[in-house]
Amino acid sequence: MSAVALHEFLNGNDVYGSNIEETERTAYLRKLGIPIFVPHSADNWYDPDLVIKTPAVRDDNPEIVRARMERVPVENRLHYFRDILKREKKEEFAVTGTDGKTTTTAMVAHVLKHLKKSPTVFLGGIMDSLEHGNYEKGNGPVVYELDESEEFFSEFSPNYLIITNARGDHLENYGNSLSRYRSAFEKISRNTDLVVTFAEDELTSHLGDVTFGVKKGTYTLEMRSASRAEQKAVVEKNGKRYLELKLKVPGFHNVLNALAVIALFDSLGYDLAPVLEALEEFRGVHRRFSIAFHDPETNIYVIDDYAHTPDEIRNLLQTAKEVFENEKIVVIFQPHRYTRLEREDGNFAKALQLADEVVVTEVYDAFEERKNGISGKMIWDSLKSLGKEAYFVEKLPELEKVIPVSENTVFLFVGAGDIIHSSRRFVERYQSSKSSPSRVLGSNK
Repeated sequence: MSAVALHEFLNGNDVYGSNIEETERTAYLRKLGIPIFVPHSADNWYDPDLVIKTPAVRDDNPEIVRARMERVPVENRLHYFRDILKREKKEEFAVTGTDGKTTTTAMVAHVLKHLKKSPTVFLGGIMDSLEHGNYEKGNGPVVYELDESEEFFSEFSPNYLIITNARGDHLENYGNSLSRYRSAFEKISRNTDLVVTFAEDELTSHLGDVTFGVKKGTYTLEMRSASRAEQKAVVEKNGKRYLELKLKVPGFHNVLNALAVIALFDSLGYDLAPVLEALEEFRGVHRRFSIAFHDPETNIYVIDDYAHTPDEIRNLLQTAKEVFENEKIVVIFQPHRYTRLEREDGNFAKALQLADEVVVTEVYDAFEERKNGISGKMIWDSLKSLGKEAYFVEKLPELEKVIPVSENTVFLFVGAGDIIHSSRRFVERYQSSKSSPSRVLGSNK
């Protein structure tokens, strides 16, 4: 949403906004001159011509109620974003899918910037090399992350599309119909000149003009090495050795993301030498395995990650184990949305059991109404049944009572909600107290 606001503001429109809480982005937008109100209120009113909202904002929101009373049009963010693209009339590079779309979009944008193509970029995360973090205005093609959580995404018609995978996340927005969900991907693929898909994805692999995968697909790979500093892989095309890929960002899932980008640019006829240079220079996106703190004396790390689906969590923990072979891995996980937790149920515990210890918090609702019986305790119970060391806290301030602090430990604060605030509080408390190793644990075991 902030990327859309930045685009309109930098194109000369009067823009103001509101949010439920203060964040780094609200502060940044204010610094640029965009008025931002916190929290939502009917008094936040500048006589707008149009109100744009995300699906998380319900119709009973006081600002939405006032807009309708004042007969001001209210438009969904994704609908409005499509209108922006129609106005721009530029070549479009899009990335969609359940997992990895932010990082893959960032890679595409980084490559185009490296190639001096001056892209306009709309990103669902923060990348340091973009002028405004999640947005940059350019004169060339448009690169954007396309959110498949809304069925309306199928109405887009990018020139080039990468589908990372499709796991049925947000299926509730498709009437809990898998066929309807599949049809949405089929529809957007028909509207696209070139589609790149993951060859091992059951729902979307057949939609690809070009495919990528580990052992299956037009483009495949074989890992050569993986360390904290660098990953190397050999890429094959149609079963024949093609090139060598080097990445500075960790995680096998990022090697696959890069492979999708290689498949895209190679299929479009780009010289791959500068593409590979750009990928090797790529430094990732905030809250994607972001090291927020490291104490060299105790070898304690704090890492923030946005992972909120079982596959993303599994990829994250596999990466952590590769990078930190000799450290203990402790995950503090905040489930995101009741509907997702209800649908995935035991899959979260299966992914989280890769950690040495797990702390589960209550669900971050993301404006969803609470469902009876759906709670973070479900994951805690499943972990305990798997014999995993696990703790549960209902309120985030209680985390400090149960997080087991000891030397040679990596603390992963994981989730798409506000768990990042707990990460920062944890670092602040640690730095101020320099607490001794092996602090007594709480009683929520």
